[in-house]
Amino acid sequence: MNSRNSALIRQSTIFSITIVLIFLLFCTSSLAAGQTRYISDRLKIYVRAGAGTQFKLLAPLTTGTKVVLLGEKQDGWVKIGYGKERQGWLQERFLSKLEPADKRLARANARIEQLEVNTKAKLASLTETNKEYRKGNTGLLREVKELRQKLQKIEREYNTLFQESAEFLTLQKEHQDLLKESQERQTREADILTECELLKTAYRIKWFIAGGGVLLIGFFIGILLQAFRHRNKKSAGLSFK
Repeated sequence: MNSRNSALIRQSTIFSITIVLIFLLFCTSSLAAGQTRYISDRLKIYVRAGAGTQFKLLAPLTTGTKVVLLGEKQDGWVKIGYGKERQGWLQERFLSKLEPADKRLARANARIEQLEVNTKAKLASLTETNKEYRKGNTGLLREVKELRQKLQKIEREYNTLFQESAEFLTLQKEHQDLLKESQERQTREADILTECELLKTAYRIKWFIAGGGVLLIGFFIGILLQAFRHRNKKSAGLSFK
């Protein structure tokens, strides 16, 4: 029964993969340099020296051969790179983004067979493990009982920690509020100090200007006095003559 189910599952998987691959083979997309393409499901096609059947045949390529698009396209032909640094032209309709279905199906079958082998091995391992678990069932039940007791103890401790954590969160919030208030106070103090420095500077400038004004006034007074004395001396000289 298990073998039959495995065969049915494998056939269904292969059929699904085949449908998907056939659909993808008919999907079209834009060509770009550097992309990889494969020769589609055709026995053999020839690479030509130019974009057309009138050009020289270079080499035959079989189904599944990997080629690289070089970015040039002309009248349904595309320039490709293949082999060891060889170039040529192929009709675009013979290229596919995906490998041929038979190769992908072969890899899929290989993966399915490997999965079946791994599944059987795991099943055998689980069967042996299950036997061992059954043998130690009594000890497991005892361990389960002990674990339940530990769980109840942990729940009690958790409830206690939850209550304490609520108080801790309250204290943490108060601490954060105090820190915020302290930062705001420091900011205000910094602003006040800045204003004080500005007032001191303004005060110094004011006295500097006042001192400069006094000096200017004294300077002008000296000039006036000197002019007045010179005038008096001149007047006195005229009177003496």
